[in-house]
Amino acid sequence: MSERGNNAHERALSPMTPPGSRFAVNRRIRRRTFLTTTGAVATAAAVGDLAYASPDALDDAAAAGYVDVQLLNITDLHGYLQPTTPSQGSVITGAGGVQVTVGGVGYMATHLKRLREGRPNSLFFSSGDNFSGWPFEIDAHANEPTVEALNALGLQFSTVGNHELDQSVSFLVDHMEHGAPYPVNGRDDNFVDSTGHRFRGANFRFYTANIVHADTGRTIVPPYNIEWVDAGRGRKLPIAFIHLTVMDTPTGSTSYQPELRSLSDVEQANKLAAQLKKRGINAIVINIHDGGVAGNDYNAGTNPSGPVFQLAAQASPDIAAIVTGHWHCRFNMMVPDPNGVPRPVVEAGNHGSLINEINLKLDPRTGDVIRELTTSTNHANTRDVPVDEELQYIADYWTAKGAKRYATPLATVTGDFTRTPNASGESTMGNLAADFAYWDANQHRDGRADLAMISVKPVSGSNALTGDLLFAKGTNPADADGTVLFGEAWSAFGYGNPVLTVTLPGTQLHAAFEAQWVAQANGTEKFAPFAVSHNVSYTYDTTKPIGQRVDPGAVRIDGKPLDLTRTYRVAALAYTLIGGDGTKVFAGFTDPYRNDRDHEGFIAYLRAHPVLTPSALGRARPVS
Repeated sequence: MSERGNNAHERALSPMTPPGSRFAVNRRIRRRTFLTTTGAVATAAAVGDLAYASPDALDDAAAAGYVDVQLLNITDLHGYLQPTTPSQGSVITGAGGVQVTVGGVGYMATHLKRLREGRPNSLFFSSGDNFSGWPFEIDAHANEPTVEALNALGLQFSTVGNHELDQSVSFLVDHMEHGAPYPVNGRDDNFVDSTGHRFRGANFRFYTANIVHADTGRTIVPPYNIEWVDAGRGRKLPIAFIHLTVMDTPTGSTSYQPELRSLSDVEQANKLAAQLKKRGINAIVINIHDGGVAGNDYNAGTNPSGPVFQLAAQASPDIAAIVTGHWHCRFNMMVPDPNGVPRPVVEAGNHGSLINEINLKLDPRTGDVIRELTTSTNHANTRDVPVDEELQYIADYWTAKGAKRYATPLATVTGDFTRTPNASGESTMGNLAADFAYWDANQHRDGRADLAMISVKPVSGSNALTGDLLFAKGTNPADADGTVLFGEAWSAFGYGNPVLTVTLPGTQLHAAFEAQWVAQANGTEKFAPFAVSHNVSYTYDTTKPIGQRVDPGAVRIDGKPLDLTRTYRVAALAYTLIGGDGTKVFAGFTDPYRNDRDHEGFIAYLRAHPVLTPSALGRARPVS
């Protein structure tokens, strides 16, 4: 059964037929004192690979008469369908420092089948960031391969992670959930999957309670879902999942969405828990795309810190478990609620490394969680089991599709575009990136820009210039002199970051030119140049002090000197504008407009400019 009108989604699970005597023993375990410090952050109990709320949780007899529910969770898959490499997190550490090799949906499917066996009241869900996929074959196919794999794994629902919003709310809901073409079939998305069908969307839904449209205050998707488990004798019991997303998502680097805003995760959790409790729903779980850190053992927890542990100390005692993500960390703990009663707080790593399992016992009459009987464990997605043929076929299919897409000719170049800078920090690849950003912004009415600036040697953090476009053919058999392959272009620029157009006063724009020279603590200076679009030129004088090297009158934009008394619309990557790469000079910008992401936008630029010639250097010149 389903309840969409009240912002919830309810699903009935297959019936379970328990022994006739099971519910004859219907007693509540005597409440005991678990911890003495209310709201403290501490592990209640952990033995080996199992965290438990009380010793009674280890006693099978104590569980007699209660309804057994299994919660299985993954998080931050990020499209890693194939077994990962060590640099992608394939080796994790367990008890005693023992390391195991993990990853791959083919192995995950086998582990999931084994965990689910004989457990009809089993729920499988994600804590978000299922995509954006960093593997080329996933990212270049609009993350549709990840959805196909998760459909085949039987995922039932997911929190919205920040990366689920790397494109737009419409892309997430209309395309990824419902399969609507967006925008060009077979070229930009809506690819043919491993079954020979066009993309049809997810068999599961996304939820978040604290990401809302800024203009209406309405959540972008429903805030919670209600699942129904079998209590025997034809009765069903509800379990509610409150979904939360990391609060900086609307202004985060890759998910930057100016038309969204976030609400307090704690306030939303407690408000919805109270509402659900009034409806008679007594089993409530938080599923949040935010996390923390708690040591190196993937199946334990020490010295916990981070946002979810602060949330755990404040979230309503009516919430029985807190399942987390986002931080790419691994921990399995019992943490006291505000009344001092332990509940699981867990995170299942990233890239398919772990499957978390929480076992709840419900009172068959009331649906209450018998908190004393709760257990939790993180299962390593090891590769010492037979690979599931269906899931491995899906992964291999998309790997092959990725190789074919990589080798597709896209454009031609008449010379080399390289990242090699001259003395002014200018390069042909940097200029191309700035010209792209300027072009991309001006394809959108509200994004129109006066100029573009791209950081080509950041103060810190990631560099969007990730490759060169050379005239000489590469090693790919499909390549030829002068040919730019799709994969070469995809790999040469970007990391899934949107181009923003923002408003800056002329004085701040001048400060941005000055900010290319950064004083260091040891008395030296670092040169962190910007590439500027083709309609901009300027001179600088490094014999002068930092902050006085660029004369505003020597900065020309469309042939006119920089006017300190007016405002300018500037196009740049969100990562730079919000200070992710160490450039703080853009702080306080206004009127942000989100254009295209760097990867997809750059591909569109090359389609619109099928023959490219490197521009002459000289947009930045020393005064001499």
